[in-house]
Amino acid sequence: MNIFDRVLDDLVIKFNRGSQQEIIKPYEFYGYSEPQNILMKVNKGNFYVGQSFTPIKPGQFYFIPASEPIYLRSGRAKDYTIFGQDGFPNYEESKKYHLRIQPGEDIENAKDVMSLLFFDVDIHSAFSLFSVMELPCITLPNDDILDFLVENIIVEQGQDKIGSKQLIRNYIYEIIIQICRFINSQDRFQNKVEKLQLTADKRLLDLLKYIKENLGSDLSNEILCNIVCVAKEYVGQFFKRLTGKNLQQYIELQRLEKAHELLLTGAHNVQEVTFLVGFKDAAYFSKRFKAKYGINPINVKQTKSKDSSFFIA
Repeated sequence: MNIFDRVLDDLVIKFNRGSQQEIIKPYEFYGYSEPQNILMKVNKGNFYVGQSFTPIKPGQFYFIPASEPIYLRSGRAKDYTIFGQDGFPNYEESKKYHLRIQPGEDIENAKDVMSLLFFDVDIHSAFSLFSVMELPCITLPNDDILDFLVENIIVEQGQDKIGSKQLIRNYIYEIIIQICRFINSQDRFQNKVEKLQLTADKRLLDLLKYIKENLGSDLSNEILCNIVCVAKEYVGQFFKRLTGKNLQQYIELQRLEKAHELLLTGAHNVQEVTFLVGFKDAAYFSKRFKAKYGINPINVKQTKSKDSSFFIA
């Protein structure tokens, strides 16, 4: 059995949003990243991707795995307004560069138009599918199936009709299959595909699930060794052998990401979030949070969610 066939049976998929947009002012993203997967389709006009800013033709797709740095020029200009790792500073700034186009709206007079889908896809709610493979951003060729799926998702999400959510979920699943088929057909990605083998280790799956569900609890090696049935001296080695990552660094990263998510909701203050995600000291938490996000946690609620700072989607 192909590794993808096994993995596809274990996916947990969440569709976040999608839209079609006209570029009304050229700009450049240089190293920005989003916490979700993004599928972009060039409908018409000028778009350039990758660090070398290679032109992407109308009808082609650009797939951006979650957290991968984005290098993108939208529109055509001699000098682009450049947005670095922080992306647009706020939603209002994003609106200066994009105009949302409603489904079915005529785009004949629009110059540069793209369609965007944002979605999460995890294996057993533990691994991010494309992050496991360490997949870079990739250009996909013209594809009638992807074309159909993207267009119908954008139409369905704008309608209050019975079954729209179910249809969108099915469409996203089909999109993931098409992306996986393309990856599997390319020899240059076979070393990436092989990384999916680590998801077959049930002990690792159990460990990742336990960490995700118990971020506020004690996650020392003394506790985690019981999940994978190895001595506490070897649980870190077990984790690094399969993932290439340091176990306690991975746990801290998960705690910080959860903290960021909680702070964006505005339901908890910094002190509460500190303990909810398992940090024992608020000052240390603030220091580590700023090191990762470049902002003090107390200021997070004063900024817009990054979900809306990329595109008006």
